[in-house]
Amino acid sequence: MKYRDKLTGRELTFTAKPDQLVVKFAPQADATMATRTLEDSHLMTPLYETAPARGYGVYQLLPEAETMDVATAALGERPDVEASLPVMVDSEGNERFFLPGEVTVQFADGVSEDDQAAIIEDFGAAVLEKHFTPGYYTLSLPAGKDLFEAIDELNDRDEVKFAEPSNIGFNDALYIPGDPDFSKQWALHNTGQTGGTADADVDAPCAWDVERGDPGVVIAIIDTGVDLDHPDLQANLVPQPPGEDWDFADPDLVPAPGPESWEDHGTHCAGIAAAVDNATGIVGMAPGCGILPIRIDLHGGKYQNRADAINFVTSIAGRFDRLVMSCSWRTSGHVAAIANAIIGADAAGVLVCFAAGNANADTDVNPQYPGVYAEVLSVAATDHNDVRASFSNFGSTVDVAAPGVDIYSTVPDDTYGSKSGTSMSCPLVAGLAGLVWSRNTSLGHKDVWKIIEDTADNIDALNPGFAGKLGSGRVNACRAVRKVKPRCAFEVEGKFRFPQVNAGSSSALTMYIHYSFWSWRRPWWRVRKNLLFLTQKPYSERIYFLDPNTGAVVRSIDPAANDTIGSMTWDGRNIRVANVTTGAGSINSIDPSTGAQVGSIPAPAGRGEGLTYDRRSLYYSTITQIHELDAGTGAVIRSFPVPGGGRCRALTDDGRSLIFAGDPFANEVIVFEKSSLHVVCRFPAPGGGSHRVDGLAYDPFTKRIYIANQSENVIYYGRLS
Repeated sequence: MKYRDKLTGRELTFTAKPDQLVVKFAPQADATMATRTLEDSHLMTPLYETAPARGYGVYQLLPEAETMDVATAALGERPDVEASLPVMVDSEGNERFFLPGEVTVQFADGVSEDDQAAIIEDFGAAVLEKHFTPGYYTLSLPAGKDLFEAIDELNDRDEVKFAEPSNIGFNDALYIPGDPDFSKQWALHNTGQTGGTADADVDAPCAWDVERGDPGVVIAIIDTGVDLDHPDLQANLVPQPPGEDWDFADPDLVPAPGPESWEDHGTHCAGIAAAVDNATGIVGMAPGCGILPIRIDLHGGKYQNRADAINFVTSIAGRFDRLVMSCSWRTSGHVAAIANAIIGADAAGVLVCFAAGNANADTDVNPQYPGVYAEVLSVAATDHNDVRASFSNFGSTVDVAAPGVDIYSTVPDDTYGSKSGTSMSCPLVAGLAGLVWSRNTSLGHKDVWKIIEDTADNIDALNPGFAGKLGSGRVNACRAVRKVKPRCAFEVEGKFRFPQVNAGSSSALTMYIHYSFWSWRRPWWRVRKNLLFLTQKPYSERIYFLDPNTGAVVRSIDPAANDTIGSMTWDGRNIRVANVTTGAGSINSIDPSTGAQVGSIPAPAGRGEGLTYDRRSLYYSTITQIHELDAGTGAVIRSFPVPGGGRCRALTDDGRSLIFAGDPFANEVIVFEKSSLHVVCRFPAPGGGSHRVDGLAYDPFTKRIYIANQSENVIYYGRLS
């Protein structure tokens, strides 16, 4: 399936997904009720909870539907369904959601409304919506007309500027920090606010939707020192051990010895790399990573001291999960001590970033050190149009380029200012390395380097005369972090069957741990532990208490007045349950002895597909969003998209810092840190089938994770290695 994109001249190709489709409901249909009947008929289940209210939805076929052809035929017999179309995947791997029976068209400038109307009538279409943009319409697809053929037919007309499918999007929101001066940081998010070209930037907000940095990944700023009290840096500074010297500047410098800044260069670089995301000032490329401030003298200092600084940082690299060095300085020629220190850092697995230099020189003719050494990631500078900065060095020794003109960042005395230079480009790339490494610390430093190079945007066409001399191009943080798949190993220890076969809808798991005081002969605490299981079966749902080692049924209860439970958790006294249809929008408390409903709190609107209680808050998933709720009142404390860009129909936690989110559509479990939302790792759910994780539970005593595979009707258990 393909069509020609008239705007760019490219031919776009698509492949239909075999088990997902877009459904458009009839105009008078109750889309919410239609969605429920589709689930009850074991045909499909919604991927997103918000779209049905708009008259369409995106659905995942259930195993009973067998094939897309069977499902499409069944939908064709329903009066509440107008049309359906498979979800498409384009040649770049993006999921595309095209509304069936619709096409959009933008007429060329100068075509009158009368002529537009005549062309639409001649095409055999009707106007579904006339948009704000002049000459832009959504049209009904003529009966019997193939979508892609219709697009090509419209694009063949001279009066049409372009035609394309009617697109819808999900999970498209990008994280934009609340730091008040973020709009000044064009390098991270360029909207043309400084007169440059929109999107001539590193796509930081898109990257932050996936990864914002881990404090265990540290960026060493080997520079003139850092303002240790700056409110935009302080929270990310690595604590200095008592008696350890981080000052490698000449001893006669002021202020007193230490990593405290005595000028603004180092503070500016630190902010670019990892300023805190704290609603104050700016935000750094890796706002969650640590900053190690190492002071050197760039104005007459000895090169030996710089070599010492590099060697010292290498010597303490083992304290951190991973370490990046950011060095925004040069030497006037080759220095063996510094070259040797860099070789040692590289051999120790430290990623060393250096500025390429500001001499407007071809480094193949006039090399500038240390940026030309093979062991360093050398960074050139670009402006807000993706054009090489006039001062930036270039040549085959350059590995990548990054924004380096009018870069706004932190400066001493708790203030901010703009600077230009490859000095600014270098810490931005170092910060990007921190983001990539935070996503998967098992990567080697050369792996991180290669990812940064491989995902850069080629800008040779914008820089005639410098083709191949700006490295792989201007770095793209979004593409870099999305290329990394954080993994961890889940080792299966055993499995047992569901006590009740699922009916094609939701299943739920949680651990029931009850403490009672026992005083026979001598006082002691008695612990009773069961795995609670439920799977939806209309009007006969039961919560089963299972032996967590064998799966044997100990007892069961009927959760009164709750017939569409999609998730549950144990709060120490009662079983909390959330419904996916009837009663959605509340979390109910169930007596574990009788099954009676004994309480209720409000919850955000949507299908309650995931629920866990961490002894402080409830975490409640509505597939694409996770909400932290006050366990007593249901008040929303915060809401956030599923970390790592996934979807969530199951939640559990380890009782401490981690939350496990089950994505049955990707068939994986996402493990993230609940305070920072940093994705620690993710692992594939065990077993086979299309819905391998529809319930999760965690046993804090054995550290076992239980996973309900709804396709197989099997509960797997095991541990993370």
